[in-house]
Amino acid sequence: MSTVLNVLILSGHMTIEHDNEHRSFRAHNQWLTALLENTGRFTVRVIEDPRGLGPETIDKYDAVIVVFEGRDGYHDKAVGFGAETDAALLRFVHELGRGIIWFHGSATQEDDWGYPEEYNVMRGAKLSVPTGLRPRPWGEALLTTTQPRHAITEGVGEKWTVTGDDILTGVELYDGAQVLVSVFDDLESYENAPRWPMSHYPVMIPEEGLSALPGVNTDQPIAWINEYGAGRSFTITIGHDIDTFRRIEFITLFPRGVEWAATGAVTLQGPDRRGDRRFLPWPYYNHEG
Repeated sequence: MSTVLNVLILSGHMTIEHDNEHRSFRAHNQWLTALLENTGRFTVRVIEDPRGLGPETIDKYDAVIVVFEGRDGYHDKAVGFGAETDAALLRFVHELGRGIIWFHGSATQEDDWGYPEEYNVMRGAKLSVPTGLRPRPWGEALLTTTQPRHAITEGVGEKWTVTGDDILTGVELYDGAQVLVSVFDDLESYENAPRWPMSHYPVMIPEEGLSALPGVNTDQPIAWINEYGAGRSFTITIGHDIDTFRRIEFITLFPRGVEWAATGAVTLQGPDRRGDRRFLPWPYYNHEG
């Protein structure tokens, strides 16, 4: 049996998309915890206000998952973790060789938010309005598992879909980062969308029209990894809705990404629903086997 890995979720201050009357970011924390712990490989803890955390807390863990945006509205200026926590997280990965996971909207970082640029270096990418950040039209999205395969995506289908998720484009990938999953940002989806952009996330459309949107008709990274000093970073920007968490591809890929970030290796095989194992409840892992 593999050693159990300790994972810390940093959560709490989210946009209204996730921090609303339903407190839906707590559902994210619950789903992430259930998915990881059901594999038998992880123990998960959650902190809802991570600002000011230092190494005396962070260093107890093998990996940190960032589920924190530090802002109320989509275009509000974010409030960062603070200098002490920034320094602790950078050291945690770069010097101690641990892992960091950037989940969903936490991957976004504007220049004036007060986060260190070194977070983008650690993440291996920049995702901001100047790089073309925007949500694609809402609906079903066809994702591609990129080649060559990494151990994280071994056995995951080449093409798979998510429905009703926030598909973010505008990732400026840095040298050394490796894309795991991408989406083709086709112009047709924008032209055929009945209501885009929606009022709660206004998008600047160029004078030349939709065809001039940055990155349109190109493959856009959805999940990627990057090595940073002695440690590792795993970023995945999907995960808004329970539908995504129910996808076998996500159920397979996400725990592997966390395991790789924490250890540099992948041992998890993914859920097996054959025979009597088909009766296992979500997320379909039998952590005794």
